[in-house]
This record gives sequence, C-alpha cells and structure tokens, in this order.
Amino acid sequence: MSRIAISHFYNPDGRWMMKISAALGIAHEGSGILISFVGGGGKTSSIFALAAELAEERKRVLITTTTAIYNPEEIKNPYIAVLGDHVTQEGKLKGITKEQVDQIYREHRYDVILVEADGSRGLPIKAPADYEPVIPSATDILVGVIGMDCYNRQVSPETVQRIEIFTDVTEVLPGDRIDEKAISRLVSSPRGLYRNCPPKARKVLLLNKVLYEQLMAVSLQTAHYIRDGKKEIDRILIGAVQEEDPIKALL
Repeated sequence: MSRIAISHFYNPDGRWMMKISAALGIAHEGSGILISFVGGGGKTSSIFALAAELAEERKRVLITTTTAIYNPEEIKNPYIAVLGDHVTQEGKLKGITKEQVDQIYREHRYDVILVEADGSRGLPIKAPADYEPVIPSATDILVGVIGMDCYNRQVSPETVQRIEIFTDVTEVLPGDRIDEKAISRLVSSPRGLYRNCPPKARKVLLLNKVLYEQLMAVSLQTAHYIRDGKKEIDRILIGAVQEEDPIKALL
C-alpha cells in the first residue's frame, strides 16, 4: 500500500475540526468558482453548509440545481441567493439547465456558484443513469458525495439508487454488503460517481455522515483503498457536514 498523507485538524478541546471551504482549498481564493455536487448521502446539506461558511467571509454565493432540490425557506442572509425555474406541486425547487448555469458563471455576478447536479432520492449511495449527472461544463470542482451510513449495509433499493446500474458497475449482487471495494469501484468507474465530469474539473470525494469512531476508521480504510487505485482524485474529505466541525480528516 502506498503512503498517503492524512491531515487531522483539532480545536482546543481536542475535537477534529475544519471547514468545508478550507478542505476544498477555496477558503482564500478569489471570485468566480463553480462547484457541482453529485452522488448521494448529503449533497444538499453540503451545499447549504458550504454556502453559510462562504457567506461568513462575505462571498456572494448562488445556490442552484440542474435537477431538483427541496425548496428552502426564505434565506435572509444577504450574501446567499437561491435560483430555480419553479416550485413543483411536491414543493421541490425545479432546476435550471446546465447551459444557464454556464451563462451565469460567465457573467461573474457571484463569487461562488454551488450546483446540485444529481439526485439520489435521499439515499446514501447511487450509480448514475446514462443521462446523469447534469453537470455544467464550466464546473471547476466536482464533489462526489457518498454517505458512509451505506457501509456494510445490504445492496437493496432502500440503500442504493439505480441498483441495477450499481451492481453492474461495482460487481456486487443484490443482498451483498457494501464494502470499501464496492465504493472504490463506484468512484473509479467511468460509469460511476464521476460520470460526465467536465475535463477541467478537479475531482473531490466527500465521505459524509461519519458520526462515530468506528465509522471513521472504516472511512479512512476506504479512502486508502480508493487512493491506491484512483490517483486522479484531487482530495478526499471525511466528515459529517451537518456537525459543528464538519471535516474530520483530509487526504
């Protein structure tokens, strides 16, 4: 196994801590960054948590989607705007086209644009269909999200979206347990997590929902396994984005 640098970040009481923006390497960058999120396991939560961090730095942030997200309550933060086409009868914010996102990016009206470019119906892990994800071509960073609460759970419709594609891509069967090998294959496959990734985008993996020590150990093991087989992933973030200290480790 190759040696991989792991960074842990601690606050004064000994807990790991790091903001999402710092882990992505954008904390001190200038304006004009487009970040798209794909996969499952907390894309929307990641987007809104990151937007709040950036707003604290007085960055002008646009949240939008090329699919659909829940329609957020009125956001009173003057630095955050939310854009969609319309609200559906089910209360979801229907997205705009990826071409419209690219146009907004070219207009330089926002410091950071955050795009939910995939849907997973709230499931922790998914494999995309041929027409997914819907990623703007101007994307600078593509964040693939996997909810680590899928680990060691059975491959089933209650855990995996698009189970037929998932089993084909990961070489597992319905009823098998999801392990680091299955997750690594999903990340590595051209038909997997980063399908349709624009050429210029750097790939970031977020292993989310890591809420206890045993799952942290499993997530680090999974990250090592992925790093050994997938060198083009720019960085791997491990954490729980809804926690006060969202990122616990960065590889």
